[in-house]
Amino acid sequence: MRPDRHPGSRASPREGNDIETPEEFARALNTLRRASDKSYRRLADECGLGFNTIAGYCSGRHLPQLAVRAEFSALLTALDVPPGDAQKAWLDALRELSLRTGRNTARVWNPYRGLEAFQPGDADAFFGRKALTAQLLDRLGVCHARGMPLAVVGPSGSGKSSLLRAGLLPLVGPSMLLTPGAQPMRQWAAHTTSADTVVLVDQFEEVFTLCPDEGERTAFLDALLECRSPVVFGLRADFYGRALQYPRLASVLEQGQVPVGPMTEAQLREVIVEPARLAGLVLEDGLVDLLLADAGREPGALPLLSYTLATITELAARESSRPTVGVRHYRASGGVRGAVGQAAEVAFRSLPSHQRAVCRRLFLRLVHTDDGTADIRRRVTFDELLDTPSADYADDVAEALDVFVTHRLLTAGEQTVEIVHEALLMAWPRLNGWLADNREGRRVHGRLRAAARQWRDEQYPAEGLYQGRLLATALEWAAEPGSNEAVNALEHAFLAASSKAATAREAAARRRVRHRHQLIGLLIALVLVAAAAGVYARQVSDSAHREARMALSRQIAEKADRLRDKDPGLSAQLALAAYTVSATPEARASLLDSSARPVARRLRAGAGAGVVMAGARSLTAVATSTGRVRLWRTLDGRAPAAVESDLALAGAPRALALSSDGVLLAAGGRADGVSLWRVADPAHPVRLPPLPGAADTDVLGLAFRADGRLLAAGGGDGTVRLWRVAKPAAPILLTGPRAAVKAVAFSPDGRTLAAGGDDATVRLWDVSVPKDPRPLPALTAGRSRVYAVAISPDGHTLAAGTAAEHSVRTWDISVPQRPKVLGEPLTGPASWINAVAFSPDGRTLAAGSSDTMVWQWDLRTRQPMGTLPQPAPVSAVSYADDNTLNTLSGDGILRAWNVPGPLIATGASQVFSVSFDATGGRLLAGGGDGSLRLFDVRNPRRPAGTGPPLSNGPDAGSAALAGASVLAGDARTALGGATDGTIRLFDITHPSRPSPAGPPVPVAEATIEAMALSPDGSTAAVSSDDGTVHLLDISVPARPLALATLTGPAGIAFGVRFSPDGKLLAAAGEDGAGYVWDVHDPRRPRLLTTVRGFSGSVYATSFSPDGKLLAFGGADYSVRILDLSHPEDPAAIGTPLIGPVGEIYELAFAPDDNRLAISSIDHTVWLWDLRRPRHPGLLATLKASEDGLLTVAFAPDGRTLAAAGRGGGVRLWNTDPRAVTRWLCGAVGDPITPAEWKQFVPGLAYAPPCGR
Repeated sequence: MRPDRHPGSRASPREGNDIETPEEFARALNTLRRASDKSYRRLADECGLGFNTIAGYCSGRHLPQLAVRAEFSALLTALDVPPGDAQKAWLDALRELSLRTGRNTARVWNPYRGLEAFQPGDADAFFGRKALTAQLLDRLGVCHARGMPLAVVGPSGSGKSSLLRAGLLPLVGPSMLLTPGAQPMRQWAAHTTSADTVVLVDQFEEVFTLCPDEGERTAFLDALLECRSPVVFGLRADFYGRALQYPRLASVLEQGQVPVGPMTEAQLREVIVEPARLAGLVLEDGLVDLLLADAGREPGALPLLSYTLATITELAARESSRPTVGVRHYRASGGVRGAVGQAAEVAFRSLPSHQRAVCRRLFLRLVHTDDGTADIRRRVTFDELLDTPSADYADDVAEALDVFVTHRLLTAGEQTVEIVHEALLMAWPRLNGWLADNREGRRVHGRLRAAARQWRDEQYPAEGLYQGRLLATALEWAAEPGSNEAVNALEHAFLAASSKAATAREAAARRRVRHRHQLIGLLIALVLVAAAAGVYARQVSDSAHREARMALSRQIAEKADRLRDKDPGLSAQLALAAYTVSATPEARASLLDSSARPVARRLRAGAGAGVVMAGARSLTAVATSTGRVRLWRTLDGRAPAAVESDLALAGAPRALALSSDGVLLAAGGRADGVSLWRVADPAHPVRLPPLPGAADTDVLGLAFRADGRLLAAGGGDGTVRLWRVAKPAAPILLTGPRAAVKAVAFSPDGRTLAAGGDDATVRLWDVSVPKDPRPLPALTAGRSRVYAVAISPDGHTLAAGTAAEHSVRTWDISVPQRPKVLGEPLTGPASWINAVAFSPDGRTLAAGSSDTMVWQWDLRTRQPMGTLPQPAPVSAVSYADDNTLNTLSGDGILRAWNVPGPLIATGASQVFSVSFDATGGRLLAGGGDGSLRLFDVRNPRRPAGTGPPLSNGPDAGSAALAGASVLAGDARTALGGATDGTIRLFDITHPSRPSPAGPPVPVAEATIEAMALSPDGSTAAVSSDDGTVHLLDISVPARPLALATLTGPAGIAFGVRFSPDGKLLAAAGEDGAGYVWDVHDPRRPRLLTTVRGFSGSVYATSFSPDGKLLAFGGADYSVRILDLSHPEDPAAIGTPLIGPVGEIYELAFAPDDNRLAISSIDHTVWLWDLRRPRHPGLLATLKASEDGLLTVAFAPDGRTLAAAGRGGGVRLWNTDPRAVTRWLCGAVGDPITPAEWKQFVPGLAYAPPCGR
């Protein structure tokens, strides 16, 4: 060790003599900053360097460039480093580090941009959009010749900015690039242009979100539309509706628009492979396919993929200068769906606790929230971020900023900072939660922020201050906990000035009133004026009260939505509370979404958190940490009923067990033996003598034999004890485990006992002769402790829940002497498995995990069936019957779940079509795995398969069913379309024994896309990828007859629908058009009209139940409504319906009214009220689905709605709020508590929506 490396001998940082690494440089500089007691902002003012630049120096993110030596010297002076030798030592160290760092930098070029957009200089590494770039260049010339701009429209994450900057700009010659910001005219004036300069406006939506002044917005639009130069602008699709509000801009969007949709798989492959080739990177076999599979084609996947590629390249580059980028790097990054969120969470957790609160306020300022549109990022000046008297706060902001800039999640210039891409808003769960919190409050803050800035920019005019309701709302929000911290100095000053002016106005008003009262001669007039004022005041008050209730309703609904993945039962009650306060679309959606998820009946165990649970078919017991035992009786499938009793234990038990007949209850704990109770009459439990021989060990697991005559106890000493319950004596000791035994279970026949514990082993004994137990082969659980064991009702399968592995292992113990492993472990949970249970029919396995989820697997396919969320780790699970699963979690609440709930697990990876029969009791799902499946949905909360899947047999050759399907109204026939252009009819008269009605029927030359039946069920319409639509007579299913072939679409023919009277047929085309035929004589169809004007492919169509309206939707994320009074010339009604931020693949009108359901790949279903089609009303945006949706259908009663798509599940909603309310109040159990109400509904008197 060098002498000067000894502690205490180190040179002072002020001298800069002992700096040998960039890390030491940063530490020494930061030591100087802290010693100076100067904030980053003050240092920036003194030396001329940027605020964020100095923070980067002090954090080690980057070294000062040699080109700014003078400014760096000024910084050293501000840090009290004297000019001369001391500063020279710093500059010498900087020079040496700069040279050394340049020499040692790994020669690995990372060609991926992460979340940042590609720039013109990145054109060589920009791939995947060659054809679209050429189209843009061509359309730009056409639009310029017509004297109009070109609009490039696409969802967030589709790559618009990169396409414009790295694709188009390098090809157009002289150009001018700008983003509008809050003052678009200032941006416009800052750029001079000649007639041959191409003007490119990126993030055009900022005109609507960041610019608060309508006059400036209009001036900017006029300047853009009247510009003599070629103009192209990029617009986010979810702001399409805002743009349509300006007639001239709407005309541009109608005539000069290029949509940017998701990339194809081939394009995505190019995006991955070609930059790697340029950079000399080697991509490991299998990596590209894994990336493509995880990215899919959903909106927003492109930036996530780009960030993942940049991250895994960096990980590989740390290992070698010629790295191979592999699957292990991909796994380490968190994957396409997790890399961004993982990086953000790592950055957040690296901050000290006091800076995490600063981080939350920072990000909320960087996001703009508006009414009716998605959140978008804001470009914020450092002045706004640091407008606070606290220097410490400013430094915390600087350091938090630097951490996120280092992770490439924020981008900072010299004066501004912004989120790199909107993808972060959804990809980082923590930020998503911040944004969901108090959304209405953030809208209030956004309006306050804009008003305060405008007041400052206009030199503080009195008329710019808040008055009346605006002021009252802002003050009310600012008084809420946490809001005051979010308000900066300017906004505080604005509110203070507004309040002062309001006080002055009120005082003046009082003086005027006193003066008027002195004018006796005007008494009558004053009375009349007062009366009129009173009416007006009441009107204003009523309006304000109504708006306040709407705002409160939205806030409660948002909280209910956030809580749905933690505590569905409580979430459902909050959703109903929101709807009761005001029937806003948000509250209605939250209420209806509650009907589409499993909801548990909440049953409180009383004081003390619930610790253990035991269940029999008619009785459930929960013991709390206070020793009290609460009992619930369940009879004939009815709701559990609490039984009042005085059953109490000496302390908190560690284990609890009920005999299968519900007669005996056993409890064991920490070295206090095993107590036994007779609970045949639960209201009057009888304590039995304690069992001997258990007082010297902790009892951790208990189980009765099926006949209730034998009790087993797992001990902390590594033994298992057996007692004969009728004549308890000293227990029989079973040995073998090398550590504590956590769980025990008997086989149904009582002959086999299983025990699992901390030695990562499951031990088996033959206990058919209890006095002479015999050990059987032990089963290994790898290296993971076993916390739970269970044996299936038929006795053939043993399940063990593991700790470290987070999995459930299964064995075949049909022959206990020769157990066999059953497949790979069941996986999915993210933490310990604490409990396992088989359903009574043995088909389902449930597991409770510390990841706060109950997991269910279908044991026939060994695939997950779904999860049941809990607010705390799950400690126990138990089936009361095939459809009721009881769970206990750390919050002490017993939850009784109605399973499987309103979600059908089809077994397919995707579902392309769903349809109901005429009764609504049967549902057919067309899967992407080549099969159709029929389900009984008479009880939508307990859907059940009716028989085996329908598929093409060997006689159909290699052609598989493609997913297009339709169910006949009489539920006797199902139709499916195949990949070779044939269709197949199936006889499902007996659903458990379906059979083909005949051989495959040749129809088209390519894959069948969609199918529809005429109202009388005699005619089928079939659309194909070859652009044709075919009509067939299927009145005799065994002998379908071809009637006619309809042509028109120049490409794939997608969705088809008959009108309610069967006389019209509509089809959607890949060529961006809708088609309507007269088919009243199906042998001689006639094309009536071709509907054009769509900016992309049309995927879906639907008729209203009265046949007066026709809807088309597709790739441009909008739906057009047409008036069919004259079918030959349908007229567009109003403006397109917008809202989804992904392709619309299916439309469905409710059969009983003019409600329209729109399913989107963005995972949502939008419900619109079209009773007044010129003034449509949004009823709800349903978000219960976790999958991109490809199909949607109403049941004939108009109440049940089914939607499905990627993921393979079919979700069912009840769309009648009154029916949902009735069901919910009968299903949720114990009402929301006063404490919960105060937490989630502050400021409103306690009023449980289902009563107390």
